[in-house]
Amino acid sequence: MASNELYSPALLSVDCELCASRMQAVTDLLLLTSDLRPVNTESLSVFGESYSKCREIIIARSMGLTVFTRDIMNQLRGNRLKDVSDTLKDLTDVVIRIVECSSHAAYLAAISELGSVPALPGIIDKYKVTRAKVDIELASSRFHLTPLSELSPQVLVNISEELIKNLETLTHACRLASDASDDPFHKEQFRLSLKNVTACTSSLLSCIRRYKSTLDEQSRARCISFSKPLVQSCMSLVDYATESEHIGLPADLPESSRRIQTAILGGCMSIASSCVRLCESVQMALYDINNPESMKRLSVCCAAILDGSQLLSQALRDKASVRTLSSTPSSSPRSQSTETL
Repeated sequence: MASNELYSPALLSVDCELCASRMQAVTDLLLLTSDLRPVNTESLSVFGESYSKCREIIIARSMGLTVFTRDIMNQLRGNRLKDVSDTLKDLTDVVIRIVECSSHAAYLAAISELGSVPALPGIIDKYKVTRAKVDIELASSRFHLTPLSELSPQVLVNISEELIKNLETLTHACRLASDASDDPFHKEQFRLSLKNVTACTSSLLSCIRRYKSTLDEQSRARCISFSKPLVQSCMSLVDYATESEHIGLPADLPESSRRIQTAILGGCMSIASSCVRLCESVQMALYDINNPESMKRLSVCCAAILDGSQLLSQALRDKASVRTLSSTPSSSPRSQSTETL
């Protein structure tokens, strides 16, 4: 792995962009939707747990975000760019788990109300396959976002591992769906779509292996070219897999349940939007670390993350607090990040 001395601002800038995009994508999928379903991912240990257990885990994780923000500011002041990158990635992973867990907790709280009808599962988990597609897109984007001089063999290993992990998630889910379907057309369509994804994956991995041995612009260009059909084939597969007949039905909620859902998701949105702004503020501060305005902007983000953590904790304890209900999520973190800090 690269040391702090070898880690360039350009590479950290790419990391900031990708971390913000990952949090943005998960937020759009889980917080900015009326399509309420349980969340079940391999990284989410609370699936099947009670609401109170979810609440304890969320509060502990959200209050721990202040440690990450403090470390990021200290690492930036010391020009320890590799450490900043590692901490931002850890922060992103924790925020994604908080969003997933909060969405699941909102589902559990909402369906506990009288008159609520739980979601009906289908042969495809909508969030799981859509999230895999998004992560494949982001991993592929590193080929053109990362400067040639920074696209080292280790970076290529990281990209390959990320692609393979998410492709396995996507293909496994769709194979199970094909087996579970009673319709011969759907069985065959899943099979053919997976065959297309597999062929595109093999072509891209071959280009990556070639680039590792040459490290030249032409080989990098091939990686960019062959990543496009892979991304497109995954998009087509997920569009097909998440058609309404495959994904079951979302929960049907009365107004009282919607208020509970809004309270919890609104509190979580406060954290997610602040963390997206933090990534963008780090990116802006990279080339002007000694500017007091840059550090002030980071401090404001850190304070907003702490405030969001407290807001979410209160919503989880109360299930619906007056202050949180006034913070109904109406826009994505990216659109909120354009506001003046």
